[in-house]
Amino acid sequence: MIRFLVNPAAGGGRVKRHLGGIRERAAEVGAEVSVSCSGADLTAQARQAVDDGIERLVVAGGDGTMHLVVQALAETSCALGVLPMGRGNDYASSLGVPRGFSAALEFAVSHETRRIDLGRAGAEWFAFYAGAGFDSECSKTAEAHPRWWPNSVTYNIAVVRTLFAYRPPVARIEYEGGSFEGEVMFATVCNGPQFGGGMQIAPSADLTDGILDLVIVRAVGKAELLRIFPSVYRGAHVDHPAVSIHRTPWARLDFEPTMLLGSDGELVGEVGAEGVEMTVAPQALNVVSGC
Repeated sequence: MIRFLVNPAAGGGRVKRHLGGIRERAAEVGAEVSVSCSGADLTAQARQAVDDGIERLVVAGGDGTMHLVVQALAETSCALGVLPMGRGNDYASSLGVPRGFSAALEFAVSHETRRIDLGRAGAEWFAFYAGAGFDSECSKTAEAHPRWWPNSVTYNIAVVRTLFAYRPPVARIEYEGGSFEGEVMFATVCNGPQFGGGMQIAPSADLTDGILDLVIVRAVGKAELLRIFPSVYRGAHVDHPAVSIHRTPWARLDFEPTMLLGSDGELVGEVGAEGVEMTVAPQALNVVSGC
C-alpha cells in the first residue's frame, strides 16, 4: 500500500502548485493523500502510516520535512519515497531521485527500495548530518530569508552575514581511537556526503557502510574561511590543514559556549557542556533509491 504525505508549507508554495498532480497520481494507484498542518503533525502522520501498515510513504517537501518524517519511519519497514519540494533537497540528490516533478513523482511511486544507515544525535535521528558551530548558525540566519530564494543564494548570503558576528567555540570531541579539544569553526558528524544544498562536506561518506564521518574544521580567520568556502561544493576543502575527517561508529561532542544543533536542514536543539552522543544505526531506514 502507498500513501502520500504533503507538507504545503515547503518550498515557498511549490508544493501547493503541484498538489493537483499529486492527487491525480495518487488516484491512479489507489492511494490516500494526507496534508500536514505542522511539523509535529508530519511526524504524527508518518507514525500513523506505520501503524496502518503502509508499505511506502511518498513525502512531498524539503529536507526539513524528510527529517521530521524519518523520526517516525526509523527502524520500520515502511519505505520513504522522496518527492523533493524544498530549497536544498539533499535527500533527493543523495538518493538518486531524478530532477523534475513528473520524473521524481513516478520514481517515488514505482522505483525499488533499499535500506540505508541512520545516525542518531541523542534522541534525534538523522540521515545525513548533525553538528554544531558555524554551519548551524548559518542555518539560523538562512531561516529568516524568503523561502522562494534558491538554496545556493540563501546559504551564501547567510555565510557572509553570520561570519561577522561569529566567535569560534571551544569543542571537546571524543571518537573511536582519538579525541580533540580546541576552537572550531564547526564540528559535524556525517552519515552521507552532502548538506546545505550540495556542499560535499564529507565526500567519502557512505549511507550503507555502518560508519560515520566526523568532520572537524578548526578555527581559521574570516578571510581564510571565505577563501576556502567555495571548495566545499567540490569536496576539495578536505585538503586544507584546518580540516580533519575521522571515520568512527560514534562520537561525543560538547561546546562552550552552548551552540545550536543542526540536523538534516533542521535546528533541533542546543549542545553545550553536557554534550551530545552521536551513534550510527546500520540499515535503519527503508528508502526509495536509485543509488
